[in-house]
Amino acid sequence: MKKILINGYLGKMGQSLIGVLNNSKEYELIHSVDINSGSSQNISTNFDDINPSILEKIDCVVDFSNSRGFKASSEFSIKNGIPYVSGSTGYSNKDLEDIKKMHSKNKVGIALCSNFSTGAILLAHFGKIASKYYEYAELIESHHEKKLDAPSGTSISIANAVSDAKNKPFMKVKSDVNKIEETTGNNSAGVNIHSLRLPGVIAKHELIFGAQGENLSIIHNSSDRESFMPGVLIAVDHVIENNEIVIGLEKILGLWK
Repeated sequence: MKKILINGYLGKMGQSLIGVLNNSKEYELIHSVDINSGSSQNISTNFDDINPSILEKIDCVVDFSNSRGFKASSEFSIKNGIPYVSGSTGYSNKDLEDIKKMHSKNKVGIALCSNFSTGAILLAHFGKIASKYYEYAELIESHHEKKLDAPSGTSISIANAVSDAKNKPFMKVKSDVNKIEETTGNNSAGVNIHSLRLPGVIAKHELIFGAQGENLSIIHNSSDRESFMPGVLIAVDHVIENNEIVIGLEKILGLWK
């Protein structure tokens, strides 16, 4: 059994992973951390509260927290030689450099994934193929009303992927009159991204290519957070078996270089 510590276990992603681990014959929840929880034998408010006797039993730390939780969990994991997976999108370039410095001294497997959905990653993969044949592209991303950032980290990754694959900028249609500012979205890597925040939505991305006489739409819709869990476990297996730093589940899946 691979023993997992979850940071940010009270969040929706953390709760989804707990449900999967509780029904797994291959993975086991050994400890949980959340700044909004109390402390007990199997739960800690922060990493300083964790009993040292647990450290040698942890096979992987999985982080579903914010920027502060990301810093604390990554430092705890790497310094203790524990493989690390994070779904946080709140880290900065400096945070990433700090991780690389710690990793140079203590080689452990690390996976930083803005999205664990294999479907969303395949959308970007198909978009990279299509981008070579179209001159126009737009992206609509929809998420639940409590999502803090806009546009989503996944939408930015998709925009970067299709733009890099095209090797030249997409063409833009400019309105002569914009009656409402930013109605046409904002540009990221040459692709206009439009963000929607609505209750009843988990995560949806629609990549639209345009050409004379036709459109191509590639859509991925996550209606339940359980759809992210297979990707999380793929990342867990990878960091346990490899001591490299990987940014993006797509690289673990072998879809992007």
